[in-house]
Amino acid sequence: MGKNSFVKSIFVGAALLALFSSCASSKKVAEESDVVSNLEPVVTYVNTAVNKADGKISTVLLFESISEVTAIHPISRMRYPLEPGDYKYIPETTEVKFVLPKSVPYKASELAFHIVGQAANPGVFVLAGIDSSRGAPGVFFEGKVAVEGSDYTYEKGSARLTSLVPLNVDKDSFEICWATRNGEVTFSNNTQKYRDAYIKFYNDWSRSVHMRQ
Repeated sequence: MGKNSFVKSIFVGAALLALFSSCASSKKVAEESDVVSNLEPVVTYVNTAVNKADGKISTVLLFESISEVTAIHPISRMRYPLEPGDYKYIPETTEVKFVLPKSVPYKASELAFHIVGQAANPGVFVLAGIDSSRGAPGVFFEGKVAVEGSDYTYEKGSARLTSLVPLNVDKDSFEICWATRNGEVTFSNNTQKYRDAYIKFYNDWSRSVHMRQ
């Protein structure tokens, strides 16, 4: 993958059948519209499977458009390229619904999906399966605790988190954590740069979640 960065999202406990992963090209994501409006959009991909917290398949990272979807059987590693008519993307929730062709001999719940597209600008995330009764999500940008209202907004009803600061999902370091009924979730990129800080942030956030149980 050359110079591309690697975004790793770990679903702790029994939250997912598989890992969420994302990899973005070295193109720059456009920043806030009042700052920069003519940068090339980032093109990224997400590998996802059924989220046991809500039974849905979601990208979490919001895509403005999707250019490629491939179904992958996690055991045989067989790949099945899909046509646009085989799936429907719902931007409001980032859910992907599938009507698989007969050439795919599996149910959607038995597969992982490689989804390529153009990421939203600025970065937007819908926290799939979040259990709001277990507390607010933990949000950390560039090795620091992000502040709601100045660094990001969070809409509890839709579980939609939007960055208010320039957030290049290809290159920047961030970690977003949330709790579901089945476990705790992190969606992150380039965390090694601030490894010790993120470990502390996650542990502090996780303790607060468990105190609410």
